[in-house]
Amino acid sequence: MISEGSTRICCLWWGGAVGYKKPLPAACEHSRPPALKREIIMKPLSLCMLLFASVLATSLEAADKGPADERPPQVKTLQPGVTLSLVAEQPQLATPTGVDVDEQGRIWVVATHTHFRPDDYVGPEHDEILVFSDLNQAGRAQKRQVFYNATDATMDLELGPDGWVYLAERDRILRIKDTNGDGKADVEENIAVLESEADYPHNGLEGLAWDNAGKLIFAIGENFAKEWTLTGTDGTKITGAGKGGIFRCTADGKQLKRIAEGFWNPFGICVRKDGEIFAAENDPGERPPCRVLHIVEGGDYGYERGYGSEAHHPFVAWNGELRGTLPMIHPSGEAPCGIAPLGRGLLVPSWGDHSVDFYPLTPKGASYTSKPMTIVKGGRYFRPSCIAADPKNNQKVMTWYLCDWVDGRYQAHGYGRVWKLEIDLGKADWVGPLELEPPTKEAKLAADLRSGHATQSLKELLKLAQNEDPFVARAALVAMSHKASEWTPTEVMKWSPAERVQAVLALKLAQAEPKTWIPVLLKDKNADVQFETIRWISDAGLKAFLPDVEKVLAQSDLDYQRFEAAIAAWNTLNGKALDGVRNPEMLLARVKDKQSAPQIRAYALRMLPTQSRSAPKEGKQVVTQFPKGLTLEMLEELLAVNDELLSLEAVRTLAGNPIASQKILAQLAADPKQDAVLRAEAIAGLAPLAEQQAGLLLKLAGDPKRVVREETLRGLRSIQLTDKQKAKLKEIADEFPDSKDAFQAALHPGALKTDRPALTETGAWLKAIDAVGGPADVESGRRLFHHARLTNCAHCHRHSGRGNVVGPDLSSLGDRQDRAWLLRSILEPSREMAPEYQPRTIVLTDGRTFTGIRLRSYVKETIRDAHGQNKTFDRDDVEAIVESPVSFMPQGLVHALTDRELRDLIAFLESNSRPQAQKTD
Repeated sequence: MISEGSTRICCLWWGGAVGYKKPLPAACEHSRPPALKREIIMKPLSLCMLLFASVLATSLEAADKGPADERPPQVKTLQPGVTLSLVAEQPQLATPTGVDVDEQGRIWVVATHTHFRPDDYVGPEHDEILVFSDLNQAGRAQKRQVFYNATDATMDLELGPDGWVYLAERDRILRIKDTNGDGKADVEENIAVLESEADYPHNGLEGLAWDNAGKLIFAIGENFAKEWTLTGTDGTKITGAGKGGIFRCTADGKQLKRIAEGFWNPFGICVRKDGEIFAAENDPGERPPCRVLHIVEGGDYGYERGYGSEAHHPFVAWNGELRGTLPMIHPSGEAPCGIAPLGRGLLVPSWGDHSVDFYPLTPKGASYTSKPMTIVKGGRYFRPSCIAADPKNNQKVMTWYLCDWVDGRYQAHGYGRVWKLEIDLGKADWVGPLELEPPTKEAKLAADLRSGHATQSLKELLKLAQNEDPFVARAALVAMSHKASEWTPTEVMKWSPAERVQAVLALKLAQAEPKTWIPVLLKDKNADVQFETIRWISDAGLKAFLPDVEKVLAQSDLDYQRFEAAIAAWNTLNGKALDGVRNPEMLLARVKDKQSAPQIRAYALRMLPTQSRSAPKEGKQVVTQFPKGLTLEMLEELLAVNDELLSLEAVRTLAGNPIASQKILAQLAADPKQDAVLRAEAIAGLAPLAEQQAGLLLKLAGDPKRVVREETLRGLRSIQLTDKQKAKLKEIADEFPDSKDAFQAALHPGALKTDRPALTETGAWLKAIDAVGGPADVESGRRLFHHARLTNCAHCHRHSGRGNVVGPDLSSLGDRQDRAWLLRSILEPSREMAPEYQPRTIVLTDGRTFTGIRLRSYVKETIRDAHGQNKTFDRDDVEAIVESPVSFMPQGLVHALTDRELRDLIAFLESNSRPQAQKTD
């Protein structure tokens, strides 16, 4: 018999809506589902039904038929060897949040009646722990019994040793037991108790599993960033706030320990038979996608709810973007609630995508990567959540049981199903080998480093902490933290810059004395050391260092990354952490402060939230709006300061609203006394109004300053020129042979599509741009990146604090140092599209279509469109949701650019806004 270890875990969701037409025998009326309408239909309980509900075990076939034909699941299997059969459904169970299977084949289910319980809900006062058994030939359960019904907000169930049944309520882990053999639990014991003012049902305690040493694993969600204290039975206490965590304790609640942190809502956890732990991250908030994670001791997975809900924060990572944080294995479907091992892979139900997916795991250094496949797909009323393996699985057919939430509403709604998922291994060649691969050398190294018995020297650990494998680097950091108490500031300041950066991370992890270290580290000349020290201050909430953070904000050599970090820390230390970096009043005050250094005022201006979050009217271009308090007059005052950086930021802000700003932009563009780069920036800002400004642009096409001239020609390229205008340009072109390609592109933009390599010929394109004479112009590339007509890159991408967050932030793209890969991504944007950025097209019942990155799915669908705007649709108005194989990034973008412009754009993307620590030795 093949054992899959602790193969189950629970459910909860952030998804969309679903149903089933075939009626099922009813066991009890008390959880009757709503009918066709959205509202719960009130059904009076008869005395007969009340008595019936108290019966321990019942024959399901003999019960009345319930109205189960309103929510068709529309399920189909997509891979060979997969079958799905119904075990039980409403009204025998409702809104299930946990499942497990015992050695007798009995299926244990949590049916919650308290999860956002509507006022008119008809059902038991508390949640039920149900046991289904005696499956007939069709797979339908013939018996249903209520084992327990005294808990609320019950989020998971896990069968334990000695007849104990473990439950996760929102605010405690408990176990219950039947000691007299009557089929009802009569003993209840707390295992871990959570104290917090938060009471939201499914971001507290959750996710039960057993490790291979017989210890209980469980999780906590982000708890709305409210402070919490978790207490085990031996008095061990662990505290936290905005970081979800995963914990371990003995079966009786002793030796409580935090394993890992940095989660939003790790609702599903499983432990493989080799001891590896995996989790399904249930919700990404404004940071799609949800995550499939490899959990390791001491791991930090980057998320911190306490920093607010914005899609960007300098101290929050979602895929290992920050030093010391760990990436996901792969994005999951929307709202995964369970996870279970299968051979060398993982089964993950997706509540929001109405699917069950298989993630074959391929070793990647000390962790894994995956290319998932969907094995089961349902319709709107199929919402698989929890999953548990039959402990009697054999080498021919393997069995799991799935819970199905059915309806997309969060409120208790009376619907629910249990499915039996079978995989015939003789037919399912897609499963691959069942035996697990031996650990890689990197995995062995990381495990040794995490063990607490690492033999590497400090010098070796410092090097390993900079390893390209984030799991090796994190493990080395954990090992270093055990030695941090031996260090002195004098010693550490002699280390290389890269080593000092790692020292900050290790000291923070070791909870070193802040007063000893932080004043010294903040004086470090290395930008990365300062950044990580500011991050330490903010993460730890060290309010005593607020004056030090304010001193950082006054530094004359401050770069944007440290300014943004210091603003975030300032907000945190002033009790405004949820503002993230968006504190408009404080930022506006910085902009207005004439005593502040111009560059600080420039950074504050850049960080002001200028874009409206409401979607633009159909067919209209997004135009950013000035934040409250920022006026044209104020921006003119900033220009009058005559500081290069401040003026550029002012012009870029003006360019965000060109209709309101066109007079100022036109004056700047036409003024030969202004700096040429500033004039070029103003001209780029006028690009959306090129038709109205054609007269000015034709005049500036002959400007003696090359940067002004060529930016003007880009603007003219985007409009239809008259014959007279073309003749004028041809006349001017003869005077400036160094701008020949720019004039040709303005006169004949269609020619940029001819006599050039195919988009698949990256090597030929590389040769073409390498053949361009002269040095690359990074600032020209920057303007191209933000150009409203030619590229529109900033509509989807953020760079150095400007742009949108539809696609990935490209600020540190140059770290990859792979020009061929970068160029290929521009030439063929849909070729290697990261799953988390795959667009989905929503087709409405009225025929309209909208495309965006999916954010949330429940009774409403929310996407973020190509302009960075969130759009929400009622699920009843949605006809279909289709994954798009086409990237938001337009195919053929290079056909709008000359070879020189393409070279400049790549040079900009390859440039770093600040040097990385590894490069500062």
